[in-house]
Amino acid sequence: MLSLSQYCFSKIKIRLKKLNPPEKTNNSKYLFAGVLIAAIVLIIISLSEKESIPVNEKVLHVWSAETDSLFVKNCYEKYKPQVKDDLVKQETMKSFCRCMLEKVKSKYDEKDLDKVQNADIKLWDTECRNQIKNSGFLK
Repeated sequence: MLSLSQYCFSKIKIRLKKLNPPEKTNNSKYLFAGVLIAAIVLIIISLSEKESIPVNEKVLHVWSAETDSLFVKNCYEKYKPQVKDDLVKQETMKSFCRCMLEKVKSKYDEKDLDKVQNADIKLWDTECRNQIKNSGFLK
């Protein structure tokens, strides 16, 4: 049997526990750290995906309509003496110039036209000529 003092003491302990529940640990700092780490990982992944452009995907830099027209006009004027009055050759040349425009725009911004490499021009020239030949436009 419990003595009266033991009984009272046990009742006081029970009441104190009810009044002062054990301290709960503050997990909010761990939650914040987890969210922060997840955000950093997400940012790193999204940046790395943007930097890598698939090989087959075309990148087309935006040029002004005026620069587009000027490029095609200058290209056409350069080859005009070779085509003279032959309408088929004139149309072929316009197609070639538009093809070259698309090739240049795929690699360079309008402001970087002075940085176009001769090796690129030669490669694109060959590609555009082959494209025109394979399209059945030239016979």
